[in-house]
Amino acid sequence: MKACVVHKPDSAEIAEEVLNFLSELRVSAEILEDWRRAKNFDFVVSVGGDGTILRLLQFIDAKTPPIFGINTGKVGLLTHCGIDFREHLSKAIENFETEEFMRIECVVDGKRLLALNEIAILTAKPARMIEVRVLVDGVEVEDIRCDGMLFSTPIGSTAYALSTGGPIIDPNLESILIVPVAPFKLGWKPWVVQSGRVIEVEISSEAFVVADGHGSTSANEESEIILRKSKAPAVFFKVENRIGKIVEKLKLIR
Repeated sequence: MKACVVHKPDSAEIAEEVLNFLSELRVSAEILEDWRRAKNFDFVVSVGGDGTILRLLQFIDAKTPPIFGINTGKVGLLTHCGIDFREHLSKAIENFETEEFMRIECVVDGKRLLALNEIAILTAKPARMIEVRVLVDGVEVEDIRCDGMLFSTPIGSTAYALSTGGPIIDPNLESILIVPVAPFKLGWKPWVVQSGRVIEVEISSEAFVVADGHGSTSANEESEIILRKSKAPAVFFKVENRIGKIVEKLKLIR
């Protein structure tokens, strides 16, 4: 069994501890500098926070190896434990139970972006609204002026989408949440659509399309923007009570 360790810059010391512990478990492992190589390992240990895992996923455009997250950040909704990782990691490797979460694929004029949390389409001109028209399987469901629009997975409903007023969705439901950013409309409501739908987006002016705060591209009123469920899910070592973890972690947000 081969494992790799990735880490954010200020967590190098803990990453070395993880490497040594994996050696004690007789697991061949290395700390990766080139995160694109992560797809070639049996599992990945991420040392950092949710942002570290989201950044890692930008380098893997296929179904991922199972990811185990050690939280050295703030909230850590996607992680499995804190820096006291030994018992948790040992048990995870021994049982090797995993769970999959859908990712969203967005194609903008032929360029493909992948997101575990959300695809954000945001105005390129600060303090200037953009008109966004959203069609689901060819049917217009929204035409609204706003600062942008989010297309979120269930696991991502606790991230950016939550701060814009969207609902929390059970992460095991396969769906896509559509929620505007700062809408100029009274009584707006978010949409939750089945994950197999094809979503088309039309915009009135220049915008940035951003995947999980990392991968990005630009778009304009002539761009073709298509979103759908990705065929490349993110795989994690299983958390026994995912809903309970979400509730626990959200209580830490102030």
